[in-house]
Amino acid sequence: MDNNLEQQIFTARRRSLRIILVLSFIGSGFSLLSYLLTGTIMPLAKTMYESGSMTFPSEMTVFAEEMFETPRSFFFCSALLYAMSLAGAILMWNLRKSGFHMYTLAQLLILLVTLLFLGKERVALGNIMFTLLFIIYYYIALRNLNVFAKETTPETLPENEERKEDSENQL
Repeated sequence: MDNNLEQQIFTARRRSLRIILVLSFIGSGFSLLSYLLTGTIMPLAKTMYESGSMTFPSEMTVFAEEMFETPRSFFFCSALLYAMSLAGAILMWNLRKSGFHMYTLAQLLILLVTLLFLGKERVALGNIMFTLLFIIYYYIALRNLNVFAKETTPETLPENEERKEDSENQL
């Protein structure tokens, strides 16, 4: 196959991967901040609610009380796992197969932590489906980019071949 065509295919596949990775950056980053903030302010919010200085609409009272009963460790554990998921996405951005494994482990542990802390009724089917969908997509995309090949390192990927040739020509 023509080297230029191979480079174009690689670039198109990598662009597709990066579009989906941006969604992971947004989701994992927002969740990291959200769970970290929630775990941090939970004792203060609970005290304010119990003293009556903070109120909720009647429709949200049950939800708020359930949230106040959730252990803080759940929020901090979830924040840590979302940080791990974000780190995995960053590694996948750089075409590191370890990023896929880190991301996959973090996402599956997020489901498990939710199950252990909150019970099976809190693990939404949609969360399971999106988790599996993203994991499958990342696996296929990285496989198509030859990231899982034994002899492939980021330096030997097609996008870097051209740079290597240019640097050799300059010498």
